[in-house]
Amino acid sequence: MEDRQWSCRDWQAIHDHMPGKPVTLRVTGDCEVANTRYTLRLVRHEPQGINPKDLLLDLLADSEAVGNDVITVRTPEYVEETEFEYDTVTVIGYGTTEVQCVH
Repeated sequence: MEDRQWSCRDWQAIHDHMPGKPVTLRVTGDCEVANTRYTLRLVRHEPQGINPKDLLLDLLADSEAVGNDVITVRTPEYVEETEFEYDTVTVIGYGTTEVQCVH
């Protein structure tokens, strides 16, 4: 496994069913990065796993050419308009989070 320049915690997955807007799944976490040049993002893993009720996501890092060696908190986010009811979201390499529903 590569030596990551970040660590993540406090993953949340919320399926928002509030009236007046599209039903939306939102996944976020808090990641401390060791250098300001890193930007983190969540993307759908392909292929998905054998459990259709567990959404698999990858945490990807984009890196600029320059940055400062300052610990910075980044909040990667995944947003999908979907009526499908996931039970869990797994950020590969970072664990599984139960999906909370908001009505």
